[in-house]
Amino acid sequence: MLFGLIVFLTVAFATHALVGVALVRGFADVGPRTGVLLGIVFGLAPDADFLFPAAWGWPFVHRGITHSPLFALSVIGGTYALCRNRAIALATGLAIGSHLVIDSLSPMAILWLFPLRTTWSPGLDVHGVLATALLWSVSAGVLVWRTDDLAEIVRWRTRDDDVLPRQSE
Repeated sequence: MLFGLIVFLTVAFATHALVGVALVRGFADVGPRTGVLLGIVFGLAPDADFLFPAAWGWPFVHRGITHSPLFALSVIGGTYALCRNRAIALATGLAIGSHLVIDSLSPMAILWLFPLRTTWSPGLDVHGVLATALLWSVSAGVLVWRTDDLAEIVRWRTRDDDVLPRQSE
């Protein structure tokens, strides 16, 4: 049971990070390293609620305050106030927004009207095998279509000076 939960959470976190990176790299004018960092950090930001002590209670629970547009707008506004860069604020919004959209489709939904405790959801299995495969495939497609990131990885892996010569057996 615990192993299954660990696998589920690992795949869910990886999905949120990958979708965040793909959207940031594909649609925000930031560099590759910055894009990956922003995509991962803000793609996972709403799940910071896993770090809250259970004793705090609502709204500091999973899918509480950190899974709301109010939180997202606060983070985006704070990011812009700190760096005064629209591209970084857009990247933040894309990554954190992707997390909220994905989770809003799940049976647990999110609090779109926070602080009101009301939710609605189509009840899709967004972290199931098929949906995860679809999200990963679309993310890879965005990276191929909108960036040269995957080509750079292939180029980096095949450069002669980075490949160690084979040793004879």
